[in-house]
Amino acid sequence: MSRVFLFSFLLLILNCESQDNNILVGQLDNNKHSVQIRLSKNKHKRVIAIKFPKEINIENLGNSNISFKTLDYIYKDSLSKWANRNVSLFKNYNGKLKKVSNFKKKNITSKQSDNYTLYTFHFLDSSKTTQQQFKPYIEKILTEGKDTLYIGTVNDFKKNHKKLFERLTKGDCISIQFLDGKKLGETVTVPVEW
Repeated sequence: MSRVFLFSFLLLILNCESQDNNILVGQLDNNKHSVQIRLSKNKHKRVIAIKFPKEINIENLGNSNISFKTLDYIYKDSLSKWANRNVSLFKNYNGKLKKVSNFKKKNITSKQSDNYTLYTFHFLDSSKTTQQQFKPYIEKILTEGKDTLYIGTVNDFKKNHKKLFERLTKGDCISIQFLDGKKLGETVTVPVEW
């Protein structure tokens, strides 16, 4: 049985969890962190981007330490894919999210796991249909004199803006570049489950 076939088979069995050798990548609850919207800085005052939080768990089932360098979010919607702003990566320290470099080596000890929270960067078009959904948020941002606003959880956003959410996230994947010593090793890619 080829390695590719085995990986695909395990991916289906684990319901969007990935197991490659001794690595298990799981996706966690979407209700711990808030969705963030960002307003343009020009005179038009439109929502230009939405950041969705996604928490993942990387578990090392093996007997030796593993390392990875980058955790990427692969966008399928054309506007976000074109801009490719990728993600902001965070780790929870004593109940607070602290930003970590997505380009520096991260280690996971044998038989241990680590949780990471990533914030995607989905760009929005300026169409009236899209922007009309954000009118109450835009008014609140302008009243508060800010350029960003936290607007509830991913599940709240999915409930209130279902079609937009599906258009922005359908077919997206998370890809993790593991290391083999000091060289690039295998890449594990899993479809995002919201």
